[in-house]
Amino acid sequence: MSTEPAEIIAKIAALQPAAAATAEGQISSAAVVGAKLGGGIAAPGEQRDQINELCRQIDVFKRLQADYSAGWKPEKEAPLAAPEVVAGATCVLLINAEPAATGSDADGWALKCLNSALKAIEQNEQLPLRAELSEWAQGLFAAALAKSGSTQ
Repeated sequence: MSTEPAEIIAKIAALQPAAAATAEGQISSAAVVGAKLGGGIAAPGEQRDQINELCRQIDVFKRLQADYSAGWKPEKEAPLAAPEVVAGATCVLLINAEPAATGSDADGWALKCLNSALKAIEQNEQLPLRAELSEWAQGLFAAALAKSGSTQ
């Protein structure tokens, strides 16, 4: 089991399904996650709006749907995102959680992403590479705790 983030990201990125065509105004979770993982994400925290919506769906609605109406409005009876897509979303969140481990999370964004990633792992037992994602998240959490303790 490899817990190197770069290896985990590469493995999960390779599992991402092609985003299916959506109706005009619809948002595809697979397309959002695929786009974020496609380039390895240039830098944590860039283009936060879509990542914030992934957090919201996981934190508030406790699930990630395959598609959303305009404005990320959940639809009743909508199918859930495939486990591979949820694992991809978790990677995106963990990448954005990295500043919490280095102590450079001035606005709390990284901790928000880490919290949502931990919830996604907890809520989805069928995630590919779940153990690796969990170990990565726990490492980030431990590092964030250590950093917060060293600044007091």
